[in-house]
Amino acid sequence: MEKLKETYIRACQLVVQGNYPDALEAFVWLHDNPVPEEPISEVFRRACGFQAWGLLSRVYAPARKKMREILALNIACVKKSEPDDARASDILVLKSILANIDKAPSGRPRKKGR
Repeated sequence: MEKLKETYIRACQLVVQGNYPDALEAFVWLHDNPVPEEPISEVFRRACGFQAWGLLSRVYAPARKKMREILALNIACVKKSEPDDARASDILVLKSILANIDKAPSGRPRKKGR
């Protein structure tokens, strides 16, 4: 759990500093390093890490693109293997974040290409 928190804090600091590529790398690390045997770390990972990644995605298109790529990979893995509750939870959270990003501030869907 400590490594998750440290990485999350570092990612947020990098965002504040404007170092979006390194922040994205840290958020991807959070995704790629679940600890399913520690439920609280999984809640933290999704509620804090994924949500902060979503905020970065609003201002840094490569972060949004990477989130979509990882979502697609997770969906493909679920289709190929036995059900995985942790991966299914990741998918739900990532889909929700992307759905919110894709809406314009007025609540209308964004035009394609934006």
